[in-house]
Amino acid sequence: MNDRDGPGGLAEFDASDQDAAFPDLVELLALTEPEFRERFAGRPLLRAKYAGLLRNVCVALGNSCAPEAARPLERALAHPEALVRGHAAWALGRLGSFDPLRARLPRENDPWVREEITVALGSAL
Repeated sequence: MNDRDGPGGLAEFDASDQDAAFPDLVELLALTEPEFRERFAGRPLLRAKYAGLLRNVCVALGNSCAPEAARPLERALAHPEALVRGHAAWALGRLGSFDPLRARLPRENDPWVREEITVALGSAL
């Protein structure tokens, strides 16, 4: 028995707790800001703010090495927040999905996001 199975451990979560502990990352990446505020009202996650949550989701998807994460991350490259776009670029580079990055680079105006795209594309060499 490990510590996670004892009192307060994951084994004691019911189905709704499991959803909260292990949310669908693609679903989270698709949240609008009003949906974010409604879903996490009264929870500490609101302190991360909307863009912060999406940034973290991009990082988790990039680290997942899951090819199915590429399409949602490609959509995140068009997000209004540079923080989200830059981390989506990083994640796409980790996944080896370079075509969306090449397509976005000429349209990207934020210098930091352009740098993230360029660095990610550099890993394609």
